[in-house]
Amino acid sequence: MEPTADQSATTTKRLSPSLPVRLSLAPYEAVLGGCDGAWWPYSYNLVDELPVLVEAMDGVGVITRVILGIEPWPDIPHQVAVSGHSVTAGWLASGQEQNVIVLCSYLKGFRSLLVIPPAMLADSAAWLMNTPVPVDGSRTATELLAIATARSDVVPVGDPL
Repeated sequence: MEPTADQSATTTKRLSPSLPVRLSLAPYEAVLGGCDGAWWPYSYNLVDELPVLVEAMDGVGVITRVILGIEPWPDIPHQVAVSGHSVTAGWLASGQEQNVIVLCSYLKGFRSLLVIPPAMLADSAAWLMNTPVPVDGSRTATELLAIATARSDVVPVGDPL
């Protein structure tokens, strides 16, 4: 089955290949469930964005496979070239969590990251980069994105989130 996605989604190229990766990653031992961190790509162009992310994940072993939500990504190729090797890309079907990416390494297992939409406002994205998806499953990545969006409109004084 080939992935299908809304082709009207953002397909623009990365603004500049020299832009730093926007990544927040918890120590591996610190997260036993939920997401291990957050990634804020500059676009939904996987061919441009994935190599930068994988290179930034160098300390967690060689990434050989990624799995991500099909809804936000307009084109998910089966293979993406990354620093002399190929990374196999798979997708999560509609109905599953769409705002995560799972990076798999033969030696180090896997890491899951909340994917922050490229168009998210900087203050909301910064909040998400510092707010882990709860291990107990009380909030999903999608729910945290909705909270971040609502926060950008109004942030009550003393709000714990």
